[in-house]
Amino acid sequence: MKKKILIAAALAALLLPQSRGDAVATAKIAEWAASDRGGKADYQETSHGQTINIDGLAVAGKITIVDFSSDYCAPCVQLAMFLIQQSKSYPRRYAIRRVDVNRPGVVGIDWQSPVSRQFHIDSLPRLVVYDNKVKVAEGDAARQWLIDDVNKMLAKSTDAPGN
Repeated sequence: MKKKILIAAALAALLLPQSRGDAVATAKIAEWAASDRGGKADYQETSHGQTINIDGLAVAGKITIVDFSSDYCAPCVQLAMFLIQQSKSYPRRYAIRRVDVNRPGVVGIDWQSPVSRQFHIDSLPRLVVYDNKVKVAEGDAARQWLIDDVNKMLAKSTDAPGN
């Protein structure tokens, strides 16, 4: 019985927005991206609810993952950490550009922010993938494209001599 109560409390803590905890999420993501632990990531956070030129985020010579997210979205925070890890593992391959849909001071996912309205965002996380500045996938197709690409990179690394 005690175990069920602890699990329920942990789930409630994850699901309920907490203004102090959510602000820490961005700081932790940025700290992880900037740290040398696991390598250097090509990571930038942008927008904070404002409109953007999405094509201008694409990086020449790299696969650029544009990650629309919010600190109030637990899967978004988990995905951001995964994307940073991929950029650290393959720094010459991946550039991560996190687009925060929330305007400063808005509690909860900011579905009415200028950037949310600009891209008709009604669910998060949402990805857009560019390969050498050319858009190759977005939405669910981008998620699958990324999974396939990461699997391809993992297969190459296990096929390398010495593994």
